[in-house]
Amino acid sequence: MKTSKVKAVQGNGTFEFNGKTFYKFEVEMESGDVGTYNSIKAEQSKFVVGEEVEYTFTGGQYPKIKPVYTQSNSSGGFKPNPERDLKIVKQSCLKASVELCTAGEIKLKDVIKTAEKFVSWVNGSDEGFTSVPKKETTNLPF
Repeated sequence: MKTSKVKAVQGNGTFEFNGKTFYKFEVEMESGDVGTYNSIKAEQSKFVVGEEVEYTFTGGQYPKIKPVYTQSNSSGGFKPNPERDLKIVKQSCLKASVELCTAGEIKLKDVIKTAEKFVSWVNGSDEGFTSVPKKETTNLPF
């Protein structure tokens, strides 16, 4: 892996591969490395003149320059977002509350209040909940 500023970028035609059009670019770095970068975008944004980038360089008869791709974390590249996570919890709890309403377990006016209780429970609070008695079963084979 290398790091350098992009000195020049120039389009150098296209080619087809596996049914996709690729755009070829000649990239020159301030370090002296010059090579071809292939992109599926006509307006590539990985190598911008004047910007410092991390890249790999393979020399030889057909030199290649490729950007280094880094993942932000191990969860698939998504950054933690507590606000988004809370919205997801609220939507799930609202759905569960509406299902209770349509099943006749609670009244429509209590949907939001019940959903808010669910959200509190998901976030670690047992306040407002009572334990549900387990149904007794008989005639079990074990």
